[in-house]
Amino acid sequence: MRSSATSMVRQSPSLFSLSLQGLLLAFLCYHSLYFLRTPILELGNADYFLHGPNLIFHEAGHVLFGIFGKPLLTSFGGSLFQFLVPALLALAFIIKNRDLYATGIMAWWAGQNLVDVAPYINDARSLSLILIGGHTGREVEGHDWEFILTELDLLSRDIYIARDVLLAGRIVMILSLAIAALAICWALWSRQNRPLPQEPGY
Repeated sequence: MRSSATSMVRQSPSLFSLSLQGLLLAFLCYHSLYFLRTPILELGNADYFLHGPNLIFHEAGHVLFGIFGKPLLTSFGGSLFQFLVPALLALAFIIKNRDLYATGIMAWWAGQNLVDVAPYINDARSLSLILIGGHTGREVEGHDWEFILTELDLLSRDIYIARDVLLAGRIVMILSLAIAALAICWALWSRQNRPLPQEPGY
């Protein structure tokens, strides 16, 4: 049982490595306060440090899913891919590396991407968000989520879907930080409770 639990975190991380992990965790906890407290309308107009990288994967998703030639899938592919990238990385870290800390960090990023998408969904009818080209959705005849929800006949429920996605993202972020903190605590406990090497012949 002990060996099974220990396998969920990396074996014998150095104190320096644990210190760096703790600093990154503290950094993410601090910035999480913004994502947890800021109203959805303000999040839509914010320019925070992860929005740029998220946007790169968002646009890549349009190109990737555009291969299938389905307009609905192409539009949805942007938001889907920006979530899938960190989510799949989290799965890779836990399945292949058994690295609970890295899994928590990547899962936090996946949750943050849900928070990133929520204002976009919320804007489906109002079309007031400033898009990449510097224009609002109303000025350029809509955007992804206006098209997606219209096609699914869910446009009238945009704000409710957005709030559910925002809540899900915030919950994932909180749980992911807890997982990363647990990984650090377990690693520290393991260092303190490692069995002493036995003398030869015993």
